Amino acid sequence: MEVGDRQPAAAPVVVDEPTGVPDTAGSGPSGRPATAGTDSVAPPTVAAGDAAARVAPDAGSAEEPYRFRLGNRPPLTGIRALALFTVLTYHSNFKTLPGTWAAIQVFFVLSGFLITAMLAGEGMRNGRISLKGFYARRAVRLVPPLLLTVALLGIYASFVHVANASQRVWGDSLAAMFYYADYRQAFLHAPFFGYLAQTWSLSIEEQFYVIWSILMVVAVATHHRRLAYGFAVAGLALSTADRLWQVYSAQHFYTPANVAFTRVYYAFDTRADALFVGCLLGLLAADGHLHRWRPWAIRALTAAAVASTVFLVWILLYAPLFTENLVVWWLPLTTVASAVVIVYFVMRPEAIGSRLVGLGVLVFIGDLSYTVYLVHFPVYLAIGPAGTGWGFWPTELVRLAIIFAIAIASWFCIEKPLMRWRQRSAAR
Repeated sequence: MEVGDRQPAAAPVVVDEPTGVPDTAGSGPSGRPATAGTDSVAPPTVAAGDAAARVAPDAGSAEEPYRFRLGNRPPLTGIRALALFTVLTYHSNFKTLPGTWAAIQVFFVLSGFLITAMLAGEGMRNGRISLKGFYARRAVRLVPPLLLTVALLGIYASFVHVANASQRVWGDSLAAMFYYADYRQAFLHAPFFGYLAQTWSLSIEEQFYVIWSILMVVAVATHHRRLAYGFAVAGLALSTADRLWQVYSAQHFYTPANVAFTRVYYAFDTRADALFVGCLLGLLAADGHLHRWRPWAIRALTAAAVASTVFLVWILLYAPLFTENLVVWWLPLTTVASAVVIVYFVMRPEAIGSRLVGLGVLVFIGDLSYTVYLVHFPVYLAIGPAGTGWGFWPTELVRLAIIFAIAIASWFCIEKPLMRWRQRSAAR
């Protein structure tokens, strides 16, 4: 899930068959983007085509099987805005909210869920998954804001002297565009304070998109629904085992360069477990397991969601980076907490928590989150209190004004027109 991805438009995911962030994710197989910018949190309605295709059942016929529809679920977009706020806050001074890394876990789980729902839906409608179509949709959604960010960064570096620009600007740009920024960080090849250092998480998601889409194609092509579950469980287990092995096989975990922590924290192979948890949620939803729970189960889910939210807030406040507890305990626990919150939003769209997170302003910022995430770090490095001579808050307000101006311009002038073009192309 790319940081700025959106849920696909209402597309049926049939429960008797086995679906990207920040984007996560993207428009549905039809190419039609979701209309997330609304305060409404009502459950998705039945698509007109589905309704027309239905034949009135005879009196003795069986009840029509339940179909999960991802549709327009504002809380799943609004939660991006909340996660984004924590990232902006932490990167503004690298002190406030030291546990902001938990926001990345939320994005990872959400990306796995949305991408799986999209791929499963396409497989069930068409009996196959088009990798070409999937990658094309991802490229149209993700590449233009990335190219815009690199272009603006190049213009800035042409007029302003940047120390070690060959690595901090151009090296980072290549790593971001070709999605190897995670391993560049993990193996300590990245420069200190590179202008696109934050794109390591986007690289992890892109690598996941490639691998998981192929695995879903195999599961759909072989008509073995359980195979998709097996792939997700295997990915979860392998990633978790790899992370623990990396931690406990290190001769010294705590070193001045934080070698062991950096290897574990930034690489796809040790962080993919959160994405595969999201995949399992997507498969469970497609199978109808996130529907019509008993009242006591709904109450238990609500209580678990509240407890998970409290735990995530505690992590934000008191769980800094570079500790062994983070990679051994806090990463998997925040993954579980994120999964619980997402299930709550899916199952209880009418509840107060879903309504608050699904407010229109949060949904709009959630739509912008991918581009905001891309541009915020170079803006933060280019404009700092030390360089401007201003206080923190004047500097921060200028930073945010520039970041959101770029993101809003990109959304209305580049991203939305491309979504409409993609929709028209898919309709031909």
